[in-house]
Amino acid sequence: MNEPTFHSSYGSELFSLNTRFLAQHGIRTPILYDLNNDRDQHSYDFALVEYVDGQKAETYFKHKNHKDRDEMFQRIRNMLSNMHGIQRNTYGNANDNSKKAGPCYQVQRLDAETALSYASKHMTDIRNNDKRLLEKLYELEAAIQPRDLYSFIHGELGPDHIWIDHAMQPCLIDIEGAGFFDLEHEHSFLEFRFGDFYHYLKNNDLDPERMTFYRFCHHLSLISGGLKLLHRQFPDQQFARGLAEYHARCAVQMLS
Repeated sequence: MNEPTFHSSYGSELFSLNTRFLAQHGIRTPILYDLNNDRDQHSYDFALVEYVDGQKAETYFKHKNHKDRDEMFQRIRNMLSNMHGIQRNTYGNANDNSKKAGPCYQVQRLDAETALSYASKHMTDIRNNDKRLLEKLYELEAAIQPRDLYSFIHGELGPDHIWIDHAMQPCLIDIEGAGFFDLEHEHSFLEFRFGDFYHYLKNNDLDPERMTFYRFCHHLSLISGGLKLLHRQFPDQQFARGLAEYHARCAVQMLS
């Protein structure tokens, strides 16, 4: 459970916007046949969306046929390369091309501060290292050089957000939070979520300072995210606790 890249990262309007935008650029998502957000009959929005029969990409981590697995991950790589190749000079949602007051990594830093504050209230290791973690966050942000080129990213792209149909073709799902941002935000998250399989997706042209900064921000966000799952009585309490504890260890290790 990572914090959203954009503060408005859910809802039918963003779902419709990003579905159309990705389709226009040849990136596959389930087809949106109809959307009703008038709320004249119901208190909620509803949509008619293509059913894609298949399974999550993570299912193929243990696929016995390595040739098929390699080909499938190459298709995922190609799809992501095409999506990330959509670029512009401002960050934000696809329909918001306005110039922002500050850089996009400042937005992420503010979110990381909030996540750290939350985690400090509930985890001893984080509370004991709160000041050092905050200083590390500022140090990593200060190392970033300004840049005004942003890629279209998913924003929370794990192997559970890529659906593989029976023809072994990938399809992006949960695309409400997609938008233009630093590409390193996406790849630092892909590293976590794909683990040993990230080598299929690795991009060697990324800014190392941004990668380290976003990696640290993700750790702080996922500590907070795991704790929030715990506090909301998420059914798999062991998973939620493990998520928070693992990323707490990772964040503290980055202090050395």
